[in-house]
Amino acid sequence: MRRRDVPPEELARIIRLRQSDTTWLQIQRDTGVPRRIAKRAYEESVRSQAREELKAARKEVAAEEFRTHLSLVTGFAESIVLTVCIPSSPSETRHAKEVLAVLWQWDRLHEVDFIPAIDPTERGKQRVFHQNQMLFESLQAHTCGKVRWQALDEWEEAWDTCRKDLIKLRKEAHGVLSNILSQKPKLIDRIVKESGKKNAMEGMVEGVLYIVWHATLNEESLLVQALPRGDGRTEVTFGQLAGSGLIFTEVDLAEEVAKACKWAAENLRRGNKTSAIVKQVNVMKERIRELEEMLDPLMLRSLILGTQCNLCPA
Repeated sequence: MRRRDVPPEELARIIRLRQSDTTWLQIQRDTGVPRRIAKRAYEESVRSQAREELKAARKEVAAEEFRTHLSLVTGFAESIVLTVCIPSSPSETRHAKEVLAVLWQWDRLHEVDFIPAIDPTERGKQRVFHQNQMLFESLQAHTCGKVRWQALDEWEEAWDTCRKDLIKLRKEAHGVLSNILSQKPKLIDRIVKESGKKNAMEGMVEGVLYIVWHATLNEESLLVQALPRGDGRTEVTFGQLAGSGLIFTEVDLAEEVAKACKWAAENLRRGNKTSAIVKQVNVMKERIRELEEMLDPLMLRSLILGTQCNLCPA
């Protein structure tokens, strides 16, 4: 016997009657559709509606998950741009891997930096590290062929080379300044006694390195001054470096120290080690600029929307 299909108008009426608790027998009387056929059509309609609602719910969940995925991936890219930098001080001792460590320690799923309150165990740290690795792989997949990721490796290499060169420059600064001061008998002893600082030489070296470094970064002048403090004492200052600690009661001695430090800084600035540092600083600047352009949010969002990775919601 051929199965009877219920027209949409009749089905809509059956659904309304059934939802108002009408019995199947009464529905048969009201519509003229046999109750078994009406019941089967009604149940098929309910199942079909449930499937459509589930499909719509899944689409909504997938859309929300993709928005979260987009936010996490672009956020990771932004973290890279904000993390890569140039050493802020000539006393920088960290390796590039240590500078980038924050990228792997940030618990992005909880929107907070990794802190013991989230999970203080080593296992918790490893989970955060693994999640960030997956985000980085996701970012690389979405930007494949569009972002030159070697730029990040080149920044790391330039940072570590610059750090080594700064260590060499510090040793050279100490030697150059010692040679200048030793030209006058007992001058170093006078400086230590008058400043009251046993490590006065280290303070002078630090000041010299500071002005050479900032002159390298910002093309500033090598500014070393002997400035009166207003209490009868004179302080030797290095550029914008606050509180050098080199304070003297003898104005002539302070001026002599400032002159010696300026002389040492000029020698260092013209030297090969400073030239090597300038080269690495320029490489870092170029790679930072390159990463900023390649990971610009406007460009990155369109890339992610048009590509897929293993973490993208189905």
